[in-house]
Amino acid sequence: MKRAIYISLVFIFAAAGMQAQTIQDALRLSRPATLFSPRSAGMGNAFVGLANDASALYFNPAGLGQLRQKEFSIGLSNIGFDNDATMFDVTTSGSEGATTLTNLNLALPFPVVRGSFVLSAGYNRLLDFNGAMDVDVYNPQSSIQASLFNDDPELDFAWNLGLEDTLVLSYLDAGDPGWFAIPVANRVQQTIDVTEEGGLNQWSFGGSMEIARNMMVGLSLNVLTGSYLYQRTFIEADINDVWQGEIVGIPAVEDGPYITRTDFQELELMEEIEQDISGWNMKFGFLYNYRDKARFGIAIQTASYITINEDYYKSGNSYFADATVGYDLVFENHNYEISTAPIYSFGASWSPVEFATVSADFELVDFSNIEFEDSNDWDPILISDRNREIRNTFRGANNFRIGAEFNIPETGLFLRGGFGYRYSPYEVDENTTDFDVKTISGGIGYQFEHNFALQAAYSISNYRAIVDNYFDPDAAAPLSAFQADQDISVSRLMLGLSYRF
Repeated sequence: MKRAIYISLVFIFAAAGMQAQTIQDALRLSRPATLFSPRSAGMGNAFVGLANDASALYFNPAGLGQLRQKEFSIGLSNIGFDNDATMFDVTTSGSEGATTLTNLNLALPFPVVRGSFVLSAGYNRLLDFNGAMDVDVYNPQSSIQASLFNDDPELDFAWNLGLEDTLVLSYLDAGDPGWFAIPVANRVQQTIDVTEEGGLNQWSFGGSMEIARNMMVGLSLNVLTGSYLYQRTFIEADINDVWQGEIVGIPAVEDGPYITRTDFQELELMEEIEQDISGWNMKFGFLYNYRDKARFGIAIQTASYITINEDYYKSGNSYFADATVGYDLVFENHNYEISTAPIYSFGASWSPVEFATVSADFELVDFSNIEFEDSNDWDPILISDRNREIRNTFRGANNFRIGAEFNIPETGLFLRGGFGYRYSPYEVDENTTDFDVKTISGGIGYQFEHNFALQAAYSISNYRAIVDNYFDPDAAAPLSAFQADQDISVSRLMLGLSYRF
């Protein structure tokens, strides 16, 4: 019978000195939004310089001043995420999907002696965090086990899972890295299953007024809420019976004798990150409408001030011919704050004839301005190190979108199309386009009389990404030994209706 050993440790983040989050977590909350109304999505979300329906509350609140009737709109989205991850020329497909409420907006014009005055409130789904990655590959060059070493015995997963030999003490005394005492270094089958869920929502209240003929200014106050769930299962197995030697390590009971295990068989690691997200920002807008023929708009979104409450769970089991070892860590109620970069958006639209409109947006956002600001566990030095890493890793990105809308005369039918290009925020990607997000969209709408409309849109985004599955401290292991090269496709089907009264 196999001998079972199980050790559980539960304590707070501050005692652990271990952070689950990285600068990529801050980046995830800082990207420009990707969802919104079906009409704007069908036009590639090129709407800053058009903004002539209730969705203007997000794109450019000044555009609300163009509304002469009350308007209510609602939309739903079905999102599909597909990821082909490649390691050692082996490609494994992963997918994830979700259906969400995308927008819910109400705009109310008020009678004035001259010009316009419109107030609006609404909900918009800004970002969707659903994702997936699957990897199933034989790795002849690397193992995750060396990355499990930690100088703190309580955080040393390799030791507590029986993967580390007592030779670690002599290595440390000699000034050598402790991970030298971990025998399993390569030639293992690796199976990785990653899923991500959640999203970022925005609750807005704003308004617009006409300060001069056809010249409008607007403002919105936005409250952010959201959640994020990351789950990863990592399995490493000695399928070719390479690692059959003895490992002398963790005692069976506290202060007991060291035990010897033989024949490493399999390692199972489970990680989970749960985040509750809250925050706020403001958006200022300007729009000039020249006889409904040409429009020019500017929207400036302030930095978003976001608070994250995070719980991090990590557990593992290792299996040998004569023993099973388990270990758990739970870090709860870790809070930290970030401020995102401001977003500057410029847009223009042109209607050469009554039944056709083209629009284009240009957007500036400098991701190197993201900052960690406060935490209930970090000291100022760690926060400063994180922010220095952000400045050295991220860059400014210029995004653009174009779109068109065509109304087939005397039918009430609208056809739409659009294209968007979002540059990678990573400095290292400056000289390549592989990691930029390219989005193609199309849409259709039908106007019943003058007050009720149905809308639909479909978009697909493609980009490439590289993820580190872990960090191998062995300098001889190439990056490709622990990185997955991902080809990612995100599809969105959006449906909605609007009613003017």
